[in-house]
Amino acid sequence: MRQTGTEKRRNFPRFPLTEFTDRKGDLITLREYDHVKDRENLVDMYESFTPENRCLGLPPSTRIGIEMWVDYLAEDGFSVVAEIGEKIVGHCSIVPSEDGKVVDLSIFVHQDYQDRGIGQRMLKKMIEYCKSAGFEGITLITERTNKRAIHVYKKLGFEVVDMHFEYDMYLDLSKV
Repeated sequence: MRQTGTEKRRNFPRFPLTEFTDRKGDLITLREYDHVKDRENLVDMYESFTPENRCLGLPPSTRIGIEMWVDYLAEDGFSVVAEIGEKIVGHCSIVPSEDGKVVDLSIFVHQDYQDRGIGQRMLKKMIEYCKSAGFEGITLITERTNKRAIHVYKKLGFEVVDMHFEYDMYLDLSKV
C-alpha cells in the first residue's frame, strides 16, 4: 500500500501528469495531490471561496472545517489538483464506496479560474482514471440550481438518478 505522509491510503494507481492550455492561455498542470506538500495551499484555496461558489455545504466555510474535510479526503480517497505555476486553482477528489465498486466525486475550481475549461478537463481525466482503476461508476451530488455544472456533467455522460432539493447523478463507466 502506497502512503503519502502519515495518512493510510488504499492502493490507488498513479495519476498521469497532464498539462494543457486553458481558454485564457495559461498552462495548467493536472497532477496527483500530495497531502504533505499540498495541504496548506489547498486549504488556502478553499478559504478564499466565495459563499456563492460553495455547493451543498462544501467546501466548509471555516478553516478548521476545511482542514478536517481535506484530511478526510486524503485519508479515505484520492485527489488531483489543477495548478498554474505553484498555485492550486482546482481540486477533484474521489472517495470509494464501502464495496469499492463506485466512487463519490467532488470537484471545485476557484471562482477566479472558472469558465476556462479547467473543471471540464479535470473531470474528463478523473473519469478516465476511474475507469482504468476498475471502478464501475461515479456518483456525485449537486444543487439543482447549478445549471452550468449539470450541463457539463450531462455532456460527459452523467445521468440524473434522483432529484429533490439536489441532483444525484451517476456515470456508468461501462458506457464510457
